[in-house]
Amino acid sequence: MPNQYLQIDGVATYVHHTGETTLPGTPPRRGKGHAVVCLHGAGGNGHLFADLMSQLEAFHTVIAFDQPGHGRSGSLDSLGQIEAMAEFTERVLNELELSRAVLLGHEMGAAIALQATLNRPQQVAALILCSAGSNFAPPEKRVEQMRRVRDGKEKRPFDPTAFASKTSPEIMKKAFMEGMKTDPRATFGDLLACQQWTGQERLSEILTPTLVVNGAEDREAILSTAPELTQKLKTAQLEILEGTGHTLLLESPKAVGHLVQNFLERVPA
Repeated sequence: MPNQYLQIDGVATYVHHTGETTLPGTPPRRGKGHAVVCLHGAGGNGHLFADLMSQLEAFHTVIAFDQPGHGRSGSLDSLGQIEAMAEFTERVLNELELSRAVLLGHEMGAAIALQATLNRPQQVAALILCSAGSNFAPPEKRVEQMRRVRDGKEKRPFDPTAFASKTSPEIMKKAFMEGMKTDPRATFGDLLACQQWTGQERLSEILTPTLVVNGAEDREAILSTAPELTQKLKTAQLEILEGTGHTLLLESPKAVGHLVQNFLERVPA
């Protein structure tokens, strides 16, 4: 997958994209279909979308980027607020010369996509929210555990609840290694940002066409509140993938890609 750095607010921002490779610092060339911009979850990075991007690249221009402090982007710290991450995303869209895009967010990235839509609804053609319910706040136990990891008092944990029961060890290892690319300081900041975000109180304001995709073996806190999220968004539809957990981008990229493509066929380009 082609990649390059763009300078956004003085931060070297690592961008993954489909289509032709362009000069360093130059926005990727737009192809056919929609411009789909992927937003990663807490402690993640844009490379987690690689398999999904391969599924969609024949139909759309697909772009992912690492938020500041994540993956290969500059800084060690998270921006610390969903609002700040949404504003940074808007600057990325502007730098990429995208006046209108589809935002595809996983977990925390879904909250960022929703906040960006609240900020600039005219700039968002559609929303695709993966592994998301109506409550984005992580359990306090998880936040405190990451605080100890940040402070060097505990090793980085492996969370088996993120995967479906039949997930291969290779996929589990890949997910863990991708998480290792982000400093615990940034991951901890992400969890606090999700915990403090209040944008879900304004979801009824969003009228943008929306697809919610969750795994049938995702965490109960997400599965139990996904119908509420869909209802609040008014124009949303909910799809559940059997045999898939929280890491659906790695577990079932073909199935997610199929749902996304079918959905985007009904969204005007």
